[in-house]
Amino acid sequence: MLLKRFFLLLIIVLPELNFAQQESYYSLYLYNMNVINPAYAGADAANMLSFTSRSQWASVQDAPNTLAFAFSSARENNVGLGISLVSDKVFIEQQTFAYIDFSYKLQTSGESALFLGLKGGGNFYSADPISLVTSNQLSDPTKIILSKFNPNIGAGAYFKAPNYWVSFSIPRLFNVKRNSDLLAITAKDKVHTYLGGGVDLSVSNGIYIKPSLMIRKVKGLPTTADITGMVSWQNQFDIGLSIRTNSSMALMSLVSLGKFDVGYAYETPIDNGLSQLNIRTHELVFRINLGESMPSEEEDPETDLEE
Repeated sequence: MLLKRFFLLLIIVLPELNFAQQESYYSLYLYNMNVINPAYAGADAANMLSFTSRSQWASVQDAPNTLAFAFSSARENNVGLGISLVSDKVFIEQQTFAYIDFSYKLQTSGESALFLGLKGGGNFYSADPISLVTSNQLSDPTKIILSKFNPNIGAGAYFKAPNYWVSFSIPRLFNVKRNSDLLAITAKDKVHTYLGGGVDLSVSNGIYIKPSLMIRKVKGLPTTADITGMVSWQNQFDIGLSIRTNSSMALMSLVSLGKFDVGYAYETPIDNGLSQLNIRTHELVFRINLGESMPSEEEDPETDLEE
């Protein structure tokens, strides 16, 4: 209740301080990568579908809740296509990001490849401040329902080698104001930049160590980094720890069952003061490898001969 009252005070009494809205964090970002990097579309499998559910500060009413869906497919001529949808709800705000992802594969030496990607779409934003209770008995002209669509584009690059990867992306290239009609509403979606990488190290028969790093930069805010270490057994069962600088730590696990992957992360704040408030975050990811694409007629010459 104390944390909720603090949020209410911040929103009602100090609206002029709400300048920037950050995108959602993901502890299990490795398993829904094309949400933040369009170049990942078609890079990991011929057809891949992923679903992520993140409940932040689960014990707090109206706390942030995120649902993310991504689908990617490797097509002919080194092209990858995909879609990424993110629904993000925080208190009275609701955002839905809807984008189409495009990637192009540049084959390099050996089994390595560089993928370049573009993302196009926009953000459906809405807010309903009418339910907010204030001490002022007079009607507040700023308490109106807001609804707006903000188009945007993004870009990224992804380099994949047999035992390591590097990612760079800017999912949304332009700053977008939430509402230009009301002077009291000054929040905007700011540009986020992501830079990450990871390696797979074989230490014994069937045992791998998978360290990774993801750095996120938003103008006007401190740079954050997710430092992750996973231990894998035959790439079927992974367990590890992730630390987000000046923020939180997470225990993570992933189980691979053939074409199905199920992952879970339990996140808790590092700060002792926040940890006493019992604000925990749960994140669940589910992936399906849908297998190879259906062969085209050009790839089946026997059919033409029979005809």
